[in-house]
Amino acid sequence: MPSNLPASPPDMKRYYLETYGCQMNVHDSERMAGLLEVMGYARSEVAAEADVILMNTCAVREKPERKLYSEVGRYRKLKQRNPDLVIGVTGCMAPRESDNIRRRAPYVDLLLGPRSINRLPQLIRQVQLQRQPIDAIDLLDDPTPITPTRRASNVSAWVDVMFGCNYNCTFCAVPTARGKEISRAPTEILAEIEELLSLGYKEVTLLGQTVNAYGRDLRLEIGDLRFERNGQDSKSKIQNSKSKIDFAWLLEQVDCLAHRHGQSRFRVRFTSPHPQLATDRMVDAMASLETVCEHFHLPVQSGDDDVLRRMKRTYTVRRYLEIIEALRARIPDVAVTTDAIVGFPGETAAQFENTLQLFERVQFDQAFMFAYSPRRFTEAEHFTDQVPEETQKRRLQALIALQNEISTKKNARRIGQEFEVLVEGPSEKNPRKLCGRTRTNKLMIFEGDCTPGQTARVRADEAFLWGFQGTLVSAVAAAASDTELIPLTAI
Repeated sequence: MPSNLPASPPDMKRYYLETYGCQMNVHDSERMAGLLEVMGYARSEVAAEADVILMNTCAVREKPERKLYSEVGRYRKLKQRNPDLVIGVTGCMAPRESDNIRRRAPYVDLLLGPRSINRLPQLIRQVQLQRQPIDAIDLLDDPTPITPTRRASNVSAWVDVMFGCNYNCTFCAVPTARGKEISRAPTEILAEIEELLSLGYKEVTLLGQTVNAYGRDLRLEIGDLRFERNGQDSKSKIQNSKSKIDFAWLLEQVDCLAHRHGQSRFRVRFTSPHPQLATDRMVDAMASLETVCEHFHLPVQSGDDDVLRRMKRTYTVRRYLEIIEALRARIPDVAVTTDAIVGFPGETAAQFENTLQLFERVQFDQAFMFAYSPRRFTEAEHFTDQVPEETQKRRLQALIALQNEISTKKNARRIGQEFEVLVEGPSEKNPRKLCGRTRTNKLMIFEGDCTPGQTARVRADEAFLWGFQGTLVSAVAAAASDTELIPLTAI
């Protein structure tokens, strides 16, 4: 939250918002915060002082689920002292665990699914008037209406481009939490990014559960969407390359928009793509567009074809490696990160060894690695050949140790290199120093006279697992403007 916001009146109603999970959950919380503040609520950092408490939950792993029931039990005591307190469970657990939440915590007033966020104000008012629990967890709700957004940063912003997922991976809770794919209208996405550019933002991350599926559900031609770059109309180039809107087209349009605003150093990131949809066209867009950062997060999940088949991941190890090779051929310094699950049902020692070999071969810059845990309403929950927990832990520790060694060595080879760093602000661990990220998404800690939003040249002096400590060489761009609440309106 920006530090320069005006103090709230002491008698203003307040909300407390707790967030678990992925970037999409973080941005969902920004949207809920924006809606609440338009209603007249101010943010509270203490749950005991709030009139509305919302827990934005994650269902991907078991630990956030356990934490929900612990926290909601604590809030029950607050409700006993203040019967007017509204308690809501939002996010992925709301639609997936509605029966358990209602059974274990009947005092919860509101269950709100990720597709129904825009309905939050009317639902809170309804709870307050009717004094009855309400569920808004329909997976067929339209998640695309634009909402006001309380952004946590003045520099970098999340931008939803699509919602839901049409894949049916046997381990994954997402389809029963976020529903089927639906793409936002391109005019709305580009209008949001144009507003961010006008407000001085320096970076956007395009969000989607399967972000490179963007446009698959759209039946739109290029039409009158047109942006000029270097005096040339980009429309004809797009029409010649493809007549239907897709994710590569969207990257092209965002790049054109940034250049139209004179922001050649504007950064575009995205997460998370699916390997099956990682086309040559998308790789070409990443390589050719100046604003798209040299970082590619591509979940692999396993290095064994039989395990991938049981996961229903729809690609092979060979295909995954072809994507990485094509990407590195076009962008030699690209940073590649991934997700992996160990101990999936039926995984043998030899199959896990194949995952280790894949990590050795690809040399990921970073990986998010987890032991498999069964999720309700997934196919793998009913597999009878579950891997013992001790075996899972041992394999996970081995994979983490290997990846930590790879990450540290890769970063060590960059010592002495200068990086373009987007300054985010003071370092959390040492406020006397600054932190920022390279275009390859490595964290850089350094000293210097820079402000958030500036782009700096920083030399890497020390390498760590998470990134670098460095020395400022020069600051090369103006600071971002301060912003508060950003209301977004349709074109």
